[in-house]
Order: sequence, then structure tokens, then C-alpha cells
Amino acid sequence: MPLADDLLDHASRLLKAPATEADLRRAVSGSYYAVFHLLAAAVASQVSPTSPPGMSGRIQRVLEHRAMKNAMEFFRTQDSCAKLSANIGIPCAFSPDLAEIAKAYGELQDARHLADYDVVDSNGAIGLAWASDSFEKARRIFEAWKRAQSTDEAKLFLATLIFGFKWAK
Repeated sequence: MPLADDLLDHASRLLKAPATEADLRRAVSGSYYAVFHLLAAAVASQVSPTSPPGMSGRIQRVLEHRAMKNAMEFFRTQDSCAKLSANIGIPCAFSPDLAEIAKAYGELQDARHLADYDVVDSNGAIGLAWASDSFEKARRIFEAWKRAQSTDEAKLFLATLIFGFKWAK
């Protein structure tokens, strides 16, 4: 089973009752990392040669979480997609699936930061509903990616996760 699928499955198991606060936090973090690894593996699959061995893993390792989140902004609206297309000279049609992925990825990254670093939980956000919502966002991203992955827009999306704002110069 690929790591992304395994992480999503693990997050699901952590939500089973009785779930402790640690289980809920790990479910949120695991949901985010499932999506990160899903997209990182797709990037590596798109750009990695079959040899030398280990190249795919090294490519996945250079991806930066925040840079990926920022790069996804190009795909959230029709206008931002059109701007990307104009900047790089490559056609980019708006994709509702990629827009959903971009929006939910950012939300999951923020939730993961809360889950992993905010031990105070001053807003009272941490609970079963919050963790379940994070898991559902990740599951919807997996579904959206299955629908979008073979499109030209998805290939551009993956390249943008590597190059971000750099190739718009």
C-alpha cells in the first residue's frame, strides 16, 4: 500500500472511539501528511527517471510544505489560473478539482500546525468533529486527485509545486 493511502487509513483508525486528544491530533496530522505524500509521489512520478534507484524519493524530499501551499494559490480561481497562464505562456484551464485540492490543502496544513504545535488550544478547536473534518478534507482531496490527475492542468499543477513562483519570472 502506498504511504499516502496508509497514512489516510491510519488517520481513519485514530478517529475510532474512544479517541484521546493525542489520537485526534495525530489523525489531523496524519490526514495532512497523507495528502502531502499523495502529491509528492505524483510530482516524483511525473519528473523522476527510473534510474538511478532512489531518485524518486530524493525528488519528494526537496518539496517544501509552505511553498507548495503558496504555489497552489494559482489554481484556486479562474483569475489566478489565467494569471499563471499569462505569466508562463502555458495554457491553464480552471479545474474545480484542483481548486478544491488547493483550498483544502491549505486548510489541512493550518490544522496540522494546530495539531502538532498548539498545546494550549485556546479556541477549543481540538475535538472529534475537528479531526473528522480534517480526515474528510483529505479523503475528498484523494477523490479529486483521482479525477484530475490525468489532465494537462494536473501536470501543470504538479510542476508548479516544484517551481512555485520561480518560473513566472
